[in-house]
Amino acid sequence: MHDKAKIDPPKPLGENLLQHWLLKEDVAFLNHGSFGACPIPVLNEQQKWRANIEAQPIELLGRRCEKLLEEQRLRVGLHLGMFRNFGFVTNATEGINAVLQSLKFQPGDELLTTNHVYNAVRKVMAHAAAKIGATYREVSIPLPVESSNQITDAVISSLSEKTRLLVIDHVTSPTALIFPVEKIAAACRERRIDVIIDGAHAPGMMELFVETLRAPFYAGNFHKWICAPKGSAFLWVDPRRQAEIHPTVISHHYLSGFEKEFGWQGTRDISGLLSIHSAITFFEQFGWEKVMRHNHHMAVWAQHMLCNRWDTIPMTPLDGRLIGAMATLRLPLRFQHIDEPAREILQQRLYDEFKVEAPLILWDGHAYVRVSCQIYNTPQDYERLGEAIEKLSL
Repeated sequence: MHDKAKIDPPKPLGENLLQHWLLKEDVAFLNHGSFGACPIPVLNEQQKWRANIEAQPIELLGRRCEKLLEEQRLRVGLHLGMFRNFGFVTNATEGINAVLQSLKFQPGDELLTTNHVYNAVRKVMAHAAAKIGATYREVSIPLPVESSNQITDAVISSLSEKTRLLVIDHVTSPTALIFPVEKIAAACRERRIDVIIDGAHAPGMMELFVETLRAPFYAGNFHKWICAPKGSAFLWVDPRRQAEIHPTVISHHYLSGFEKEFGWQGTRDISGLLSIHSAITFFEQFGWEKVMRHNHHMAVWAQHMLCNRWDTIPMTPLDGRLIGAMATLRLPLRFQHIDEPAREILQQRLYDEFKVEAPLILWDGHAYVRVSCQIYNTPQDYERLGEAIEKLSL
């Protein structure tokens, strides 16, 4: 049986913090993890850049673009422990695509990941393997998970002489687990296996120093937990590997250097990239450590409260060791037989009838719900989800 001892939710970092976002006030928005949500001051900053670009398109895109993006790289790189050596992309999936399209594989090579992989990454890995006659394989890590060692052992024991590349999540999307990527990357280095860390959720959710992880490739998003405008993300590449990595769009600066290639891939809206620093500054008023601690505490509390309310087995330890600002919980028993069409119907009804936005997930033969925790959320949001699931009829 799991611990039913009562714990308290975190104290809010301010009054009515939802006022800083454009999110609908009548909806309990518990899905920050999917696309993020941009604070109003950040949207205002982006709009200023859009207006400036429209007023001076040649000056800003034609002559100053490289310098403007370089200034932004220096500012945001310091926040994430990566000093240069990264390029901007629209999302982490694009960054992973860039690496997979650039690396050279041979027939018989193995591309490895886990069954917690983000589905878009699953698809591109399978595509890259099929093009050359390589093998795509997933390591099964079943839930519940009790310790990070369980994850480390499962992944490392699955590496073989044929494994050429491992793609490992820093924070898994469907199951919201924090993976021990530093230990796994170290084991791969010893075996001369390339590693791409899919850090889509990590920036802004947890303390992150990209370069200290010592993986050759790291892709992460700014638009999720840092709350920068959508379409802002990065790909960090070890300096020793940069010559072989190119953007998904080859343009004027091909073979002119990593940062130059990723700095221009044709005409695109760079206003979101130029506004990333304003998102970082927005959260600095609360203190980044306090923000991350608050969101983690809320996820631990929400997991504990909902497991007890629904009498479901927790998928990770209730002390929060394996989660950040999200938690994935198994839905009550009566939902466990649903198929994908039924899940889609229930998902829409959860929003339409109960005004709750939280993803219902079918994974590894079971039905789950994932809750995200950002500073605008309140304990009442999660209690509303708890009540909605109890009332939701099949």
